Amino acid sequence: MARKTLKEQKVDSELIFAYAKCGARMLPELENFIADPNQADLQRCGDRCFDERLYEAAELIFKRIGNQ
Repeated sequence: MARKTLKEQKVDSELIFAYAKCGARMLPELENFIADPNQADLQRCGDRCFDERLYEAAELIFKRIGNQ
């Protein structure tokens, strides 16, 4: 809801992390979100996911960083 009115790095980064924390059922939504233009700090999000042992989400994020 916040993202519809405000596109900010913190909001986008936290949304990515929330998708990651939800597990495998939200990975397709995470993948779609990071494929679209966003303001998130993907490197920091990937590192945070890796630190929290959310390896599948971290892998998706790091693959996206490699494509930019």
